[in-house]
Amino acid sequence: MGKTKLNLGCGNDYKKDFLNLDIFSTKADIKWDLEKFPYPFKKNTFEEVLMKSVLEHLSNPKKALEEIYRISKPRAKIYIRVPHFSSIHAWGDIEHKRGYSIRTFTKENLSDKFEMIKQHIEISPSKFFIRPLAKKFPVLYEKYFAYIFTANDLIVQLKIIK
Repeated sequence: MGKTKLNLGCGNDYKKDFLNLDIFSTKADIKWDLEKFPYPFKKNTFEEVLMKSVLEHLSNPKKALEEIYRISKPRAKIYIRVPHFSSIHAWGDIEHKRGYSIRTFTKENLSDKFEMIKQHIEISPSKFFIRPLAKKFPVLYEKYFAYIFTANDLIVQLKIIK
């Protein structure tokens, strides 16, 4: 194996410097169902984990994040992209189980195993006028404006605390 970066649920987004895992992709290095635990890796294997459009498909995303914690090295970086709850993408795919909020990846939900490095709500460039509000006051945006001026995704960067 030898690679210290993991592209979890890679789909067709094969990354050369990563170990690419997916159940359906013909390009994946490893075929694995992310609903099956434990994942096929030893503890403290990866320095970086990428999950783009994956968590919203899982029945138990919290358990998946616990498994990511197990297989990640101390101080590993975790990059996550999920559909924002106001996005048509959150509910337009029959396989999606949930949308996500700026409050999803808090310590109350993830414990002290993860440190928030940064997160932001991605909003279409055509809605340029609402982007500064969502960036500076994301909770206010979600509470009062998200269903009027919908977002696309929530982009999150976490660090493993071990």
